[in-house]
Amino acid sequence: MTQRKRALGVWGLLAAASAPGIVACHAGSANFPWGDAGAGTRVEHAHVHTLNEGYSRTRSQVWVREVAVPTRAALDYAAYHSNFMIADPEPETPMSAAGTPDTSHAFAGQLDQGSLTSDLAKTPLSPVERQQALAFAPLSEFLQAHKVAGAEALAEVGSAVRSERWGLQLPPGTSGQLLTEVFVHQAASGAVELWAKVEFQPWFKPFAGSADQDGDGFPELYGRVAPGVVTPVLVAAIQKDYVAPVLSPSEVKAWANQLSSYWYPSFNTDLMPAGPSFPDAQTEPYIKQELGGRAFPAPTIVLRGKPQGKATYNVFLVRGEGAAPAAAAPAKPAPRLSKTRPSPNPAPALETVQRELAQAGGSWPMWMAKLTPTHDALKKRLKGMPPKVKALAGRDGFLFYRNDLEYVSGGDLEQQRKGKNPLPVILEFKKLLDEQGVDFLFVPVPTKLEVYPEKLDPAFTALSGQVINPAFRKLIERLSKEGVEIVDLLPAFLQAKVTSAAEPFLFQHQDTHWTDRGLRLAADLLATRVKKYPWYAELAKQKRAYDLRETSFTRFGDLHSRLPEAEQKKYAPETLVAHRVVADGKPYDDDPDSPVVLLGDSFTAVYQLTDAEHAGVSAHLARGIAYPLDLVMSYGGGPNVRQKLLRRSVEALGTKKLVIWMMTARDLYNYWEDWEPLKKP
Repeated sequence: MTQRKRALGVWGLLAAASAPGIVACHAGSANFPWGDAGAGTRVEHAHVHTLNEGYSRTRSQVWVREVAVPTRAALDYAAYHSNFMIADPEPETPMSAAGTPDTSHAFAGQLDQGSLTSDLAKTPLSPVERQQALAFAPLSEFLQAHKVAGAEALAEVGSAVRSERWGLQLPPGTSGQLLTEVFVHQAASGAVELWAKVEFQPWFKPFAGSADQDGDGFPELYGRVAPGVVTPVLVAAIQKDYVAPVLSPSEVKAWANQLSSYWYPSFNTDLMPAGPSFPDAQTEPYIKQELGGRAFPAPTIVLRGKPQGKATYNVFLVRGEGAAPAAAAPAKPAPRLSKTRPSPNPAPALETVQRELAQAGGSWPMWMAKLTPTHDALKKRLKGMPPKVKALAGRDGFLFYRNDLEYVSGGDLEQQRKGKNPLPVILEFKKLLDEQGVDFLFVPVPTKLEVYPEKLDPAFTALSGQVINPAFRKLIERLSKEGVEIVDLLPAFLQAKVTSAAEPFLFQHQDTHWTDRGLRLAADLLATRVKKYPWYAELAKQKRAYDLRETSFTRFGDLHSRLPEAEQKKYAPETLVAHRVVADGKPYDDDPDSPVVLLGDSFTAVYQLTDAEHAGVSAHLARGIAYPLDLVMSYGGGPNVRQKLLRRSVEALGTKKLVIWMMTARDLYNYWEDWEPLKKP
């Protein structure tokens, strides 16, 4: 059975876990000295259960899992164990059949050689311990992000497993096996051990007789982690901080947002509204067919992905304390503001771009020709990167996203084919809002590369503070001439970079997204504009007071795990500052009844729904206008997030006064799916 090809990404490199159970016996071979697996009984996680019958790791397009106790460990296991969606693709280049595997020193000794076995029953793990497997990839990142002593050593074990090539010629950028799970074992001696589960990729054929006890198409091997790696401090952190704490409903929500944001660049994931049951009326027919007509009541998390352009689903039914939030306090009545006509002011952005154009020679071809050497250099960097590598290292600890380079060097945005050209879709949306009497602001967020080109390459130092993508400015001119008002962040970001060079950077070093400083600058610019609308004076009569509380968090950014394996080891988790917005001592929350809508992608989610929380651009804009916002967000779905808003009905849209559409500018070029025409319910 061949594995379906999937997009390779951050978690695809790190996570693919076996289906539960020991259900089959497979003979070993001369080349596989650990092929001693015997038949056994089915093993299921103590707190995680797959509910859809007939689920197959190699064929399914949906799975539904119940999490009985919502710990971080159980949720991560539910997400990573045997998940069809995040499986690595089969290499495009076939593996050479020549050579005999060298098993004399497997995994650089990071797993005890004498302990290796393909039979779970031949490990010392007790029945209870076998039911408490931990997904290795998220556990390793959790420990590193929390700066637990010994976390780097444990990560090295995973690296050694991935790096083992058995003396063979593997296709470039691939690993024949992954460390997918670990088990905590209390040995008879009193010592605590970690046992690892290694899974071989289905395409990796040198071990023809390798054992696949659970029959899921991914042969497995078990081994004891080298004793020197397993310290009391490391074990205590796993047990006390990762396994034991039960998450609250808000923490479960934050976990889901973090998961979707991390998976998005590789699997195009997004969180869907969780209705009374799954599937619902919006779910694709082939998903319903696979579920055999069965419905699952009260889903907690519905995560929709498009690894290859076709929708797939991961559904979580979280029980216990994390199942549902407590009843919220009654909200203040939504304001009913007087009817007004839209009052766009596209002139400021238009004047800025036309001034830039005049300084660059007065014509778009002339301006673009001046940047040709820069764009050629970017294309050369891209050509030298394997297609599966999504991140590249710059200077001073800065990492950059492949798509940013493609966007900056991609050329005229309006010359893209139908479905990729953003212009007609943006104009269509403006027309709909005009018909409903709703004001509209379009806010493209510049990329890190546009603001800090010198951090990618010292050859770009002379470009610091300059516009390096005239095609973006040309689109702004066209939209402005069509009456679309744009809050143009790029000039403000370039100016802030120069005038406040001693201040924190506007973008995170290891992440595609902005920092607290960057998002607060954007919020300030938007607040200034919102206060100028004729209807704002009426809204201001109901103003609310907000305060700030500084906090910090530590994490790897979303680019770290997309680097080549050898590059990842050079970076430590980054500690970042955020400012939470609070009202009456309680964290700010967005309000779906607000007359002001912030429609956006992950740039509206970072700091608000993930990491620090309650500290994102919507929170700071709410503080700026003294009134909460209605946040409608789709991870990576900036071009098509409009559909989420319209699910509420056009009539509901008519109750709004302003829609702010914020999205990363890089998605203006060659967005991974087409810009969809509006689908009115």
